[in-house]
Amino acid sequence: MLERELEIFLHGPTGVRRLFVYRRWMFLAPLGILIVLATGAAWLWRYQAGYDTLAARRQRVLGQLAGQKAAALRLRDRVGRLGDEVSRIGSFNAKLGVMVDHPVDRDGGMSPSEPVLARKNDLTDDLGRRIFDFLDVLGSRMAAEEVLQQELAQSLLGRKLEFLAKPSLWPAKGYITSPFGARTSPFGRGGDFHNGVDIKVPSGSPVVAAGAGRVTEADFMNGYGLRVVISHDFGLETIYAHMKKAEVKPGQQVKRGQLIGLSGNSGRTTGSHLHYEVRVNDTPVNPRQYMLD
Repeated sequence: MLERELEIFLHGPTGVRRLFVYRRWMFLAPLGILIVLATGAAWLWRYQAGYDTLAARRQRVLGQLAGQKAAALRLRDRVGRLGDEVSRIGSFNAKLGVMVDHPVDRDGGMSPSEPVLARKNDLTDDLGRRIFDFLDVLGSRMAAEEVLQQELAQSLLGRKLEFLAKPSLWPAKGYITSPFGARTSPFGRGGDFHNGVDIKVPSGSPVVAAGAGRVTEADFMNGYGLRVVISHDFGLETIYAHMKKAEVKPGQQVKRGQLIGLSGNSGRTTGSHLHYEVRVNDTPVNPRQYMLD
């Protein structure tokens, strides 16, 4: 079919001669190309006509995704803060338990920080289910802590004098620069064991009694500088060292929160701070278990 041809002849002075040979494929090929181009143009026109709509829809979807991501991040941070608050309440309850000799059993309880961190690291994996599961557990934990706190509060009402005698206050308003326990010596000679905590405060800052008791010593001691020692009931004793001035004398009874002196830099120190110790039956213990935040 495609081989059929049409010959065109031209008559001239020299006679008849063949001018052109036209075959059928020469007609069908351009026609096919034209059909392909027309189809492509129609498809492109259809795409172009809907492009603006698609672009607008894409922008809306991207905006929604950005909003959902921001909301998820805010929710993650809020859950993290709730978990930290539960940890703080649990720590506070544990310290109250120490105050009334009613230790709080933390074993078997869910640590709020663990699920919080797990969800922070994998929040995008089944976000809704994980968040709601955690909030359910968090609500149960907070209810349990609230009940425990009420029980401890009742114990405190019945043992008010004992509570006042326990060294539960921060002796100075500052922050801890060296905690209780093993540490690298601040004087650059290996390690040592720190019997208390160092609270960074400016020289001359008020120092108060962490609990009610009787002053047993207010003098200078090698290494400690000017120190005040207060004997509390129940075998407890607190030591306040490196002080600038003592406002109390041996044998004097002091109340919880009463001013006993001013912080300083006396004794062997590397800077102005308050060295604070708690001893139970003359054995140093970590003051942080008594210091209520």
